[in-house]
Amino acid sequence: MEIFHVFGIHWKLLTAQMVNFAIALFVLYRYAYKPIFDIIAKRQGIIAKGLEDAATAAQEMEKVQSEKGAILASAREEGGKLSESLRKQAIVEEQSIIRAAQEKSAALFAEARQKAAAESEHLMRESEKEIARMAILASEKILRSGHAA
Repeated sequence: MEIFHVFGIHWKLLTAQMVNFAIALFVLYRYAYKPIFDIIAKRQGIIAKGLEDAATAAQEMEKVQSEKGAILASAREEGGKLSESLRKQAIVEEQSIIRAAQEKSAALFAEARQKAAAESEHLMRESEKEIARMAILASEKILRSGHAA
């Protein structure tokens, strides 16, 4: 104990300070450090959960992006097929309309040809009648002028 006196340390005062320090440490641990460490632990849990959720959201985002790409590719393919199908259908429809127009044109042409032939025949008969009438008139005139002279 002499060593304590040499350095000027009073063991009763040292013991009292140790007890005070232990009480202060206990009070601080109980009412300050422990709640602070609990809050820090809760926040670390929240942050860890947030990071996990962010990672999950990133994975979901990648999955959604890949599904979006697949859906868009499928839609483009279907659109292309539909467009091709409609184009082919339009070509068939166009050919059908052209064929119908050609048939109608041919029918109208044939009908016009028949009407022209009928009209020509009618005019020929009328012309023959007129020529015959004129021939008769000319004959009568010749005969009259021959009798009169």
